[in-house]
Amino acid sequence: TVRHGFPFQPTALAFDPIQRLLAIGTRSGSLRILGRPGVDCHVQHVLDTAVIQLLFLVNEGALISVCSDDSLHLWNLRQKRPEIVHSLKFQKERITCCHLPFQSRWLYIGTERGNIHVVNVESFILSGYVINWNKTIEL
Repeated sequence: TVRHGFPFQPTALAFDPIQRLLAIGTRSGSLRILGRPGVDCHVQHVLDTAVIQLLFLVNEGALISVCSDDSLHLWNLRQKRPEIVHSLKFQKERITCCHLPFQSRWLYIGTERGNIHVVNVESFILSGYVINWNKTIEL
């Protein structure tokens, strides 16, 4: 079976400028990874939740997907069929955005309450370090 065109209802995009890969996330929880001719892969999250953000670990063959159910997934792209290596689920706060600095091992996760949580990308474990919104600004 061949897939043509852009995925239906795209919600997130990411680009790896070194490996020249484009990842597209959709509202139904699917991911499409496109590259040079012949590189076209389609994978699906376990739950059909919308992908709200995608982040490449630049030139490392890994992708982080953030879903609307407040879960983070680390995908390994170094094999023929990408698969989820680690997952992390937030219980008390809703994720609004994430930032992964270039060549950094720390992923910063912003939440709806204004707090910033830090995740180690190598172990995919939430560190105990949290930047609380009420401690960074004067009340």
